[in-house]
Amino acid sequence: MAFKDSSNTFSDIAVTSRLEKVNSFLKELDSIIDFEKLRPILNKNGVAKSNVAGAPAYDNVLMFRILLLQKYYNLSDQATQDVLYVNLLFIRFVGLSLEESVPDESTIGRFRNSLLKAKLYDKLFDSINKQLESKNLIAKTGKSILVDATLIKSENTQIKNKTKEEYKEEKEKVQALNKELDTQLDEELKSKAPSKKKIKKILNAKVHNSKTYKNSQLDAIQDVDTKDIKTSQSIIENEEDSYDHKDRIDSEVRIGYHASKKQYTQGYKVHIAVDEESGVIVDKQTTFANTSDIDTVETFVQEIEGIGAFYADKAYNSKEVDTLLKSKNIQNMVCLKEKQNLTQEQIKQQREDEEPKHKIRAKVEHRFADIKTQMKQSTTRFVGLVRNNMNFTLVCIAANLRLLAFKKMKGNLELVE
Repeated sequence: MAFKDSSNTFSDIAVTSRLEKVNSFLKELDSIIDFEKLRPILNKNGVAKSNVAGAPAYDNVLMFRILLLQKYYNLSDQATQDVLYVNLLFIRFVGLSLEESVPDESTIGRFRNSLLKAKLYDKLFDSINKQLESKNLIAKTGKSILVDATLIKSENTQIKNKTKEEYKEEKEKVQALNKELDTQLDEELKSKAPSKKKIKKILNAKVHNSKTYKNSQLDAIQDVDTKDIKTSQSIIENEEDSYDHKDRIDSEVRIGYHASKKQYTQGYKVHIAVDEESGVIVDKQTTFANTSDIDTVETFVQEIEGIGAFYADKAYNSKEVDTLLKSKNIQNMVCLKEKQNLTQEQIKQQREDEEPKHKIRAKVEHRFADIKTQMKQSTTRFVGLVRNNMNFTLVCIAANLRLLAFKKMKGNLELVE
């Protein structure tokens, strides 16, 4: 395990020698993909070959490696600049010589923005995955796909400087909605046989009103329907970047519900489709936080070639998904919901029957665990759907390469048919 030779100064040779005994997945990435094959794409970023002073611009492959480094260690542009002055492992990974200057935070930001303006990030994702396919690290046909979604938190405030009258009006509307629910709750409690399920549903609805009223308020102001996945897809496809450096309030942040954690999160929702054999993310989508998970299935099925089986949790269980998978001759392995009229014996039997699905489907959750826990990408510092989509694409690239690099380090990197 070692870095490829790129510089031959005495200081660089000394650094390489110093790092020989360092155990890091970064040293394996060059054996997973050929970064030079990405150069034709990166060179279309529109960045001049020299700056205004006539000095040569930083190499595009080097800059792309810096973006990967940021994702692996959740570094801001300033923190990246700082760490490249002192961390020998990082310096060697990106390909800098000790005698070269370090790109400053502005240079890193401009390079990332160049990928956005030239619409190169998806091309990079596809190019890297094609390399992995050619090396038989991803199944080409008949693959089982595991699909899941998660919420990425944003601390950015959507609405600011509201008047007292606007705050009062918003509060009164929420109170009116909750008053109706209180009436339903009283009626249920006074009934001869109060339903625990119905009571819980009413209480959840009260929380929902308070948490998601802001979504409808923002939709009305912006004249959009953020629940409709076509809205997200249109904004991303048309590169409708909402970022304004003079006013960095994120108007596209919404509130979504995290069912497994039973909590609401303000931010964006990201969706992935994972190859079951390799664990590699083969497709990804970014939507508003209140967009339904189920609505992404059709896009995944259309964009991913050679799907043999489709795995997902019970949130994806619907007649629409069943019909779609059947029409595409894809084996439906979506986990079943437990129906209300089942006996305890039937529930136990269903859980035993579904256990194999859950074990396989759990692999997609491992990818999110890597992204959110190991790479610390559970929150976003980016503004707007378009920029968060680009960022998540880069995160997926980084996560895939990290996964395969660790597999190789452990000696369990297997080829797939």
